[in-house]
Amino acid sequence: MIESGDYNCYEFYLAATERYGNYKQAQHMDQIVMRSEMIRDIEALAAYFSKELGLKRGDAYTVFLPTNIESVVAFYALNKLGVIVNFVHPLLPTEVLLETIHESRSRGVMILDLLAKDLREHDKGRDHVEALNKTGLPVLVCHCSDYASPIKKFAAERGEALLKPLIRFKNAADYKDVMRRYNGRTVPGVARNAGDVAVYLNGGGTTGKSKTIKLTNKAINENVHKMGYIDHIEDPGEEGEIIILPFFHALGLVVTMHMTMCNAARLIPLMQFDAKLVVKLYKKNRISGIGGIPNMFKKLYNTPGFDGPHLANTRMMFVGGDDLSPSFLEAFNNMLAANGTDARLRQGYGLTEVGSVCCVNTNWVYKDGSIGKPLEGVRMEIWDDDCKPVPNGTVGEIVIAGPTIMEGYLTKDGPKDAGLYYDEEGTAWVRSGDLGYVDDDGFFFFAGRKKRLIIISGYNVYPVDIENLMDTLPFIKESCAVRAEKNGKPLVRLYASLKARGDEEEFKKIIVETCEKNLSRFSVPREIRFMDDLPHTPLEKVDFMALEKKY
Repeated sequence: MIESGDYNCYEFYLAATERYGNYKQAQHMDQIVMRSEMIRDIEALAAYFSKELGLKRGDAYTVFLPTNIESVVAFYALNKLGVIVNFVHPLLPTEVLLETIHESRSRGVMILDLLAKDLREHDKGRDHVEALNKTGLPVLVCHCSDYASPIKKFAAERGEALLKPLIRFKNAADYKDVMRRYNGRTVPGVARNAGDVAVYLNGGGTTGKSKTIKLTNKAINENVHKMGYIDHIEDPGEEGEIIILPFFHALGLVVTMHMTMCNAARLIPLMQFDAKLVVKLYKKNRISGIGGIPNMFKKLYNTPGFDGPHLANTRMMFVGGDDLSPSFLEAFNNMLAANGTDARLRQGYGLTEVGSVCCVNTNWVYKDGSIGKPLEGVRMEIWDDDCKPVPNGTVGEIVIAGPTIMEGYLTKDGPKDAGLYYDEEGTAWVRSGDLGYVDDDGFFFFAGRKKRLIIISGYNVYPVDIENLMDTLPFIKESCAVRAEKNGKPLVRLYASLKARGDEEEFKKIIVETCEKNLSRFSVPREIRFMDDLPHTPLEKVDFMALEKKY
């Protein structure tokens, strides 16, 4: 991977892939988009943004789309102009969409027609159309047919024609129409502006209201450059990478999308995670890599057909966003080995605040149970509550410094580096709020969220230890340990969903016995409650806050 230099993200993509010529850059279902076509559309959309909306360097624009090719085109088109891309979860309620538009001072919105209005529940569902019309902002409307193959485009456009009378934006343009009108046109862009903010992203939001994080071009490109040593594409355009994660997720935007694009792989985005569809894509394409969060890999593992010889083409698989139990990793990697690939599902660690990944296991440098070693040039330490390093093996807060970290949180009147901690030498650090430790070999281990720590009789209880142990029980589908109280005293309450119905009292007995054999007595759940499904955040993490508050 090339050096990040002072490129913006679009310049970095062009420079990194220029030597490969024209190749298959992206794929929507079975329709191929060549690199030349991708650049053509990026340039056309940039011309529209510049000529019709007057967008310029430092402006912000909201992209309210699922993971699709239009999102990729929009990111690079806006980035060329120096416009900050405000990526927003496309299923958020209307009031939250309006709030983020206001906070970011966005000058327009890009939206998918299918998600503009909930036609099933007019009273209770979302209606972004009316709300956006009141703002007066220009709206660019995308459709599922935009990059569909000719055969599928006809059927999709028939459905869109029926939808069109129900979705009436007052100030709207159509994506396909914009592509036609600006085909072949280009406008001047901003050059060598690595230090400019490129995107606004929201954190995971599992410990309260999420904050808007500012990532610069430099932070994003540095992350891709540092991750580039892990894998490189040997056959540009023929090797594909399935993009499951959304672009409002740092791992999705920076690693699975931008790195895939700059690596000259064929990007195969999915608007919604569908394990059966992933299996079909694996069987029909030469898939070399895939990245995701734990729940996605758990669903793939249990999906018929995923286990098969097509996995032999895979060279890397990375999981982040949450912790995976050692027992599941072992089972998953045994499946990969049985299919003749050297790839293994490797855990890493990162935060939106540090530009995505900052620590990772690779196929040649790894330690089971760990989150790996820091990327080259990234500093990671374990601190106590006084912001002082602790000895190896001691649990403390994970902190990160280096060129990939955020500029700061977006605030109305605060400093631009809000949220960063500066040490006595003036080095900027991100305090993760996560607990962990480092061993004598330099491998880091995740011990859970600092805010999730449960203290009982002065003893630290780490919920992740309980949850990992639950993954070894054959009847447990998912679990979450939280703090509860009884008669004013703290205790551990365990919520779990089951793979199949059975004798719940017997299951509880097995859970308690398993915990008593493997954990301290303070970590043994005193209350166990079964649910059909555990609640999840928009990023598919178990929503432990909802369990603590609601139940």
